[in-house]
Amino acid sequence: MGIFAALHVVVVFLAAVTVSAATLAASTAFPVPSIITPHYDTDPLYEVSPPAHLDFKVAYVDYWGELTDSSRTPRFSTENSDLATFCSLQDRGFWFFGYTSSVEIDSYQVTSFSSSLSLAKDFAHPAWIVDNWAHWPIIPRTAEENEVSVTYSTDITVNASINCAVVGPSKAIQFWNMRLSYCGPFAGTSMVVYEFYPAYNSLKITRPITITLTRDEYQYGSFATVVVKGVVYLYALDTSQDGYHRDVHVASAPAATVEDKSTWRYWDQGAGAWSSTEPVPTARRQSAAIISLPAQTSFRDSASIFYSAYHNSYLLFFLNDSEDRLRVKYSSTPLGPWSTDDIIVFSFPASVQHALVTPVPFQNGSDIAGQRVLISSYGYNEVKTKVWKLKFT
Repeated sequence: MGIFAALHVVVVFLAAVTVSAATLAASTAFPVPSIITPHYDTDPLYEVSPPAHLDFKVAYVDYWGELTDSSRTPRFSTENSDLATFCSLQDRGFWFFGYTSSVEIDSYQVTSFSSSLSLAKDFAHPAWIVDNWAHWPIIPRTAEENEVSVTYSTDITVNASINCAVVGPSKAIQFWNMRLSYCGPFAGTSMVVYEFYPAYNSLKITRPITITLTRDEYQYGSFATVVVKGVVYLYALDTSQDGYHRDVHVASAPAATVEDKSTWRYWDQGAGAWSSTEPVPTARRQSAAIISLPAQTSFRDSASIFYSAYHNSYLLFFLNDSEDRLRVKYSSTPLGPWSTDDIIVFSFPASVQHALVTPVPFQNGSDIAGQRVLISSYGYNEVKTKVWKLKFT
């Protein structure tokens, strides 16, 4: 059997074993060092006004280099195959990585993991992390996925394409892409739940929802996720028809029940209404989308959406095609209408494949949340995520 035929069998096998309601969640937990990075909370209204600082003028951009743990033995370095994603939860700043390898200075690979975790050291130096304590891999597999790995001798790999969204005092969610092997075919998207208990320095990681199997379904939550007044908005990018259209569709759920997909509702922009029936993208549904971003000739499928108190607006940051420029749109609500102009806020000095933006969790002095943002980027043929800090005037 050829490799592509074999992978097709694996996909079919996954479809058979993961859609069952009897599939159990996978869970793990491990200790976290006591390295405190202050966290701020914002609590915006659904509709905010008036907006401010919409010229998006930049005071400065600081390049902080690659995410690095300087305490590791110099003989070793940690390399990653995709963009690191960020989660500020309680009083810790977590960096999550997909495929990770530990490499000696002579480039001999010591070991590799499907996922790993590091901790932010100090937001005065955003690239400083601690990763030599982590328990790898950190994203748990279901029993069915372990069976697939053994039966077909293929390793299911994961990577996150968005930053997390905080849904409770000590809980956050994030969506991870699943592949049947490194560089293998896309298998779907899985919700991952983080619960951090600072009194016990313990982080629990759970996957309560089985993976979505194909791009025949909207991958809600994998493009962006934002929480407003106890409601989670889950954004999906529709590339199912030709791979180039970039229509953004939205589902929502109460934060308290977002792990129960039966409580999700689906927005139709044209109808101006929510529905309990999940749509199927058998044809392009542009009228149902909240926005259509410029068509792509390269595949960049993640964005950053959050409320900025400094701008008193919801901001949408994204990369436009292969020009390596970070652009922003703004809106008074999480659903739009979004500004028609694409404002360039930063041009990367080298080609990037992915980039994410998040407010700096610790604001200095009189800064308002959203005035300083943390940019993480990952370029082609790179092995580490690079970090930038940008301040708006």
